[in-house]
Amino acid sequence: MTYPNNKTPTTEPIVWVIDDDQALRMILEDTLTDSGFQVQTFGNAKSAWRLLQDSGQDSQPKSDNSASLPSIIVTDIRMPMMNGLDFSSKIKQAFAQIPVIIMTAHADVQSAVDSYQSGAFDYLPKPFELDDAIAMVKKACLQSQSNQTQKRSKSENHNDSLIRDAQQPPTEPVAAEPEKTTTNPSGIIGQSIAMQKVFRAIGRLSHMPMTVLITGESGTGKELIASALHEHSPRKSKPFIALNMAAIPHDLIEAELFGHEKGAFTGATTTRQGRFEQAHGGTLFLDEIGDMPLPTQTRLLRVLANGEFYRVGGLKPIKVDVRIIAATHQNLETLVQQGKFREDLFYRLNVIRLALPSLRERREDIPLLIDFFMQNITKSMDTPTKTITPSAMHILQSYHWQGNVRQLENTCRWLSVMTTGQTIQPSDLPPEILQAFESQDSTPITTREPNTQTHKTHNYQPDTQFETPASEHPSSLSAPSNTPSASANLSAHSSALPTPLSATTVVPTLPASQTGATADWITPLQVWAQQALAEGQYDILQTAYPMFEKCLLEVALAHTAQHKGQAADLLGWGRNTVTRKYQQLIEGRLVKPS
Repeated sequence: MTYPNNKTPTTEPIVWVIDDDQALRMILEDTLTDSGFQVQTFGNAKSAWRLLQDSGQDSQPKSDNSASLPSIIVTDIRMPMMNGLDFSSKIKQAFAQIPVIIMTAHADVQSAVDSYQSGAFDYLPKPFELDDAIAMVKKACLQSQSNQTQKRSKSENHNDSLIRDAQQPPTEPVAAEPEKTTTNPSGIIGQSIAMQKVFRAIGRLSHMPMTVLITGESGTGKELIASALHEHSPRKSKPFIALNMAAIPHDLIEAELFGHEKGAFTGATTTRQGRFEQAHGGTLFLDEIGDMPLPTQTRLLRVLANGEFYRVGGLKPIKVDVRIIAATHQNLETLVQQGKFREDLFYRLNVIRLALPSLRERREDIPLLIDFFMQNITKSMDTPTKTITPSAMHILQSYHWQGNVRQLENTCRWLSVMTTGQTIQPSDLPPEILQAFESQDSTPITTREPNTQTHKTHNYQPDTQFETPASEHPSSLSAPSNTPSASANLSAHSSALPTPLSATTVVPTLPASQTGATADWITPLQVWAQQALAEGQYDILQTAYPMFEKCLLEVALAHTAQHKGQAADLLGWGRNTVTRKYQQLIEGRLVKPS
């Protein structure tokens, strides 16, 4: 649904979708339209900005220009001619009442921070659930309505000067953005949904100097997150001081935190500043806060309350401006109930809680982390890059990783030293990982994979192709006589395919005697392929593959009562892919032109 210049009167909120991916534009347009929005799509931000300027200028004589402007804009970051961050900055300057939602497939800490700093309403990492996108657009719509109410009370001529300013050649802060795909200054690696939530939180907190409590298992990277919060805050030019409470003897913690005066205790020959004074104007990271002694907790509570403390042995109060970031792997609520942690201090620290996922909860990030660690180890040791077989990577991804990312990093160091040759095979993995895998899977681990394709660790991609064993290849079968032609055979199979299944359709299941190798669906496919090749046909995969996808999609939808998100998980597709395949294969809808 596209309305030229958005001039069609409507009570529906207007959403502009900007992305150079035509398929995604089509999916979002249909989904948003079904949700009650009026949608206009653009293949690049420059075209949207030009139309936005025209709409804003054309409506100046009117008392209210909101009817000509979109209510919400959803835009990608990386596009030709104008990137989404520059576009968002322009919107913030000239049309601040329009909320902008930024999408990106290159989601990391920096892109999240840049999005919010450009004035974006929210940040949507790809791939995303369509339900999440709809919820975010609806929330932005409420914000837009509130902004429009406030906008009516302002001068109508104010936009003219803002638009002229925005038309000046913009600074291109994202000119070096491609570098962000190869370098990660924060050292935080992850593309999983769990890590995208963490990146979004860091982006939102980039200009909010609030106290943050980071929770998570040991080895999940709590100090990295704390450092990233500091580096993307207004305090980044000031010190970042990290202190582990569990590593300091209890009788020295107060002197370490607050400093001491000369002669305060035996051995105090000089006056010494504590960590609070050293971190003045910056950030103090208190790791393992749950191990802090109760007397020290009382003194810390006073600092959090009014920013004042006394050195050990001191009489003069010292005023500091410090942002506190605390972290723990323990359950502080449980410690409070046990009387081991002050309840009032807990509520002082628990302003913003940021829970980090364990490595078991983000297994899809393991190849990326291995790539990152192996590259760093290769550079530091000045050795050739090792490769890793898909089966070895599968074993690593299935391991429980109690030590999380820290344990994975140590395993990469072990593999770099202990692996013979440049290819990491399953048998090269540490014994405890192999034993854990064998206890989960009764199939014994083979020692070598001489014919298995390997991948360099810095270019690892999961193997998604199916291979037919030589003994089952169609060419190894003799052609049956007196059989229909391949085209007739395919037509027969096509007519036998089920119509779209309803949510109440009962999908038959094979009895136990027909499961596994005896559930023979391969032989009819082999027969058809053999006949097609004998008739001289080409591109037979292009003929059969859509029908294969359609069959699996219909069965998966019936199995999940038409729930596309669950069907996507079962098929190993993204939600957007399921929606597109459904439109193309089942509804027979053609892809819309740009």
